[in-house]
Parts: sequence; C-alpha cells; structure tokens
Amino acid sequence: MFLLLDPIKMIRDIRGQGLAIYVWGGLLNIPQLIGGLIFIASIEGQVILATVVLTLVIAGQIHRQWRFSRLIGICHLPWMALLPWLVYRLQNFEHSVPLKIWAYYVTATIFISLIFDVFDIYRYSRGEKTFSWAK
Repeated sequence: MFLLLDPIKMIRDIRGQGLAIYVWGGLLNIPQLIGGLIFIASIEGQVILATVVLTLVIAGQIHRQWRFSRLIGICHLPWMALLPWLVYRLQNFEHSVPLKIWAYYVTATIFISLIFDVFDIYRYSRGEKTFSWAK
C-alpha cells in the first residue's frame, strides 16, 4: 500500500509546477487508468491498467529518491514492450469501436511520451539532472 503513496505525493508535487506539465500528466495517465477499468474484461484493458499502475509506482519511487529527475523517463520502460504489443493487437484482432478509440489514444500518448523520455535520458546523461521547470 505504501508504494501507492509515493505516486500520490509525486502528483501533488507536479500540481505546483505549472499547468502544462500537470495537464500532460493527466492526459497521459488518467485515460489509461479509467479506460483500463472500463475495459477490464479485455486483455488490452487489463494489460494497460497493470502497466500504468506499474509505471506510476516506479515513477513515485524515482521521484521520492530524486525529485523531478530526468531519470523519471525510465519508469516508462514497460511501455516499450506494451507499445508494439498494443499495435499488434489493434491490427490483428477485432475490437469494439470505444475500445479501439481508447487503445489508439493510449498508443499515441505512449509513443509521444517515449520520445520525450529518450530526450530526457539523453539530457540526464549530459548533466541536466532535473527539469528546468522544476521549482
């Protein structure tokens, strides 16, 4: 249970960092969580829900140790496995229209986030340990 408290604290800390980062975090995680619950009967819903919970727990632990570190991008490593699997599932299996729309949204946001993560890890390796917007 305590592992879930760190992501909650991280989200509270992010709220104080400005609207853009708060909105992006919400657009990334909230639809995954809610959709995962709505589509829990599907394998896609189960896997996405489990992956977003895992990434939030990992992110919370990273944030607890290194507040607003660019290393936070490594929390999305599970998405590198999820993304091709999800694309495969969307192309090769029938889905209801609502599930398909949600899954494409998740695919797009994960893809965008992974691009940001690559740049963040690169910047971290070059000495930029924290985000410039972090207060």
